[in-house]
Amino acid sequence: MLALLTVIWLAFAPVSYEPAAQQEQSFTPVQGATLQAKQDAALAQAGAARQARFWTAYAFDVRPGVAVDVDFVSEDGRFVIQGNWESENSRGYFMTDSVSVLNYPGLETRSLGVFALRDAAGIVERVEVFNLARRREYAGYPVYWAGHAANEESLNFLRALAETNKSEEIATQAVRAIAMHDDRRVPETLQHVARTSNDDGVRARAVRGLGLPPLTEELRQYLAGLARADGESLEVRRAAINAYGRARDAQALTFMQTLYTSLGNRELRRTALMQIARNENQQAAAQFLIRVAEGADAEFRKTAVARLGEIAGEQATAALQRTATSNDVDTELQKQAVSAIARRPAAESVPLLINIARTHAKPEIRRHAFILLGRTNDPAAVDFLKSVLSK
Repeated sequence: MLALLTVIWLAFAPVSYEPAAQQEQSFTPVQGATLQAKQDAALAQAGAARQARFWTAYAFDVRPGVAVDVDFVSEDGRFVIQGNWESENSRGYFMTDSVSVLNYPGLETRSLGVFALRDAAGIVERVEVFNLARRREYAGYPVYWAGHAANEESLNFLRALAETNKSEEIATQAVRAIAMHDDRRVPETLQHVARTSNDDGVRARAVRGLGLPPLTEELRQYLAGLARADGESLEVRRAAINAYGRARDAQALTFMQTLYTSLGNRELRRTALMQIARNENQQAAAQFLIRVAEGADAEFRKTAVARLGEIAGEQATAALQRTATSNDVDTELQKQAVSAIARRPAAESVPLLINIARTHAKPEIRRHAFILLGRTNDPAAVDFLKSVLSK
């Protein structure tokens, strides 16, 4: 059960907020037959009112699994979400960089608005996607509300901003908004931006947005080509690997393993290894990570050990235990293994940490295990630490 901090429960109900957005938040409605006509009407009204800056805004069809502008924490304090969230295949990821947090697939906001801050001439200075269920001051500027936009109109508006805007921040935010739409034309729109933009940051954002299951075979081939293209920027190639890996299926696992063994760039190999760890076939992922963890490359051994800590199962646990206690493993790698063990469920990790704290041959490893035990707040760990301190 999640405890609500600053967002009202209404933010997660899949209902229409268009009336609430106008009435409760005091938006100024504008009329017109199309989105462009409504935006033109907003510019005319803002000009008549001599507004130096103002927002034009509209609602759109939001795809499932996205939450924007949220702030939650679980009752035990272990599950924290602040900002923007994206869930896929029962896993949760921040939309900004796809960093894995904890599983909570039901979290989403279905009522979002695209807000464009404009100057007196109507030039867009900033683009945001806001949660319409949260009241905010919008930096003190008036909001001209265009209602619910048709998907095609919204996608065309955002694509134009992404392709022609000189500001990378505006273009990137426009791409991010495109990826949130619930429309079959989103992949086509994102690919168009990825192919036409002159900004690698914008292209990478568009490519990352392509990794929304299900991935078509055509889209997999496009992403695979980008990932292998030596002439592409590192940022775009990394985005392509992350997007392909988000499929989480057997085909993605095979491709990530191939990339890891064939690519020369170490950063890209590390990205592939991260996606291997997140694959839905956790047993196969663990087997591959164990081979890397027991290999000759010291840097990737550490990475693999850290990723094993995210994978459930006796196979991964046993590998971490071997690494933590083996006599022929260097101290830093052993510390990494002990830290990975500590990230596992308490029922599994605490007994192992206690044993390491009691019996490990290296004082620095025993000390590290003691420190990690003190952070668990587990009753068995507390009793063990008390018994040691009382001697």
